[in-house]
Amino acid sequence: MNLKQLSVFLFCIFVPFCFAKSDYMYACIDDYPPYQYLDSPPHGIHVTALTKLAQIFNKKIQFFESPNFARCVRMLKNGEVDVIAGLNKSKKREEFAFYAPYRIEENHVVISNKAINISDYTSLQGKIIGVPRGTTYFRKFNDDTSLNKIPIQSIIIGIELILKNRIDIIITSRMIANLLIDDITKAHLKATVIKRDDNEGKVSYFGFSKLNKLDLSQHEIIDRTTQAFEQGKFRDEVKTIDSVIKE
Repeated sequence: MNLKQLSVFLFCIFVPFCFAKSDYMYACIDDYPPYQYLDSPPHGIHVTALTKLAQIFNKKIQFFESPNFARCVRMLKNGEVDVIAGLNKSKKREEFAFYAPYRIEENHVVISNKAINISDYTSLQGKIIGVPRGTTYFRKFNDDTSLNKIPIQSIIIGIELILKNRIDIIITSRMIANLLIDDITKAHLKATVIKRDDNEGKVSYFGFSKLNKLDLSQHEIIDRTTQAFEQGKFRDEVKTIDSVIKE
């Protein structure tokens, strides 16, 4: 047995998804409240949706905890996990992943201290913007190199950094802002909806590895997930009961 063969052998001893077929669906999650909490057991919006997704595929769910989202994307690329929830599309990611619909995106909300006025996209200029690692928003923002964007661990950490005057603003969805409304209010911050015409009907996706071990064809995975999406299987896990953040 040469060194390469030995490496593969040892890898497969410790990594159960080396096998061609598995009773499990493997998903990567990082600590990203309120989507994902790395508690025991893990919970959150994405965690519940991924559990339902596994049931749709007649699989048991196994979560792999990662220190950040970028590591999850690498695991997806290498086929070390089958799926990530909330993976936005990009040409680079399409080389190793394919997508199926998860939920309808909402307008974005800017969280800031009350002295900062954000009225439209141009108001972002000159602000220090906290962006959770591995997160993408809309194309114009993602590609805009003129903005001062710095990586942060999560939206929760972003709120703490605003209070410490380390950053000026963070951007999130209205749903997440609603879930965090108590934290925002207690911190004496404000949340401003940035309505975008190009956001209507925009879909967020489950991202599946092209090297997944789900024992289903790509067509079957997309078809089953799309059918569940259209039937509202994931809707209850991502809607808010009442919108606190208004237009």
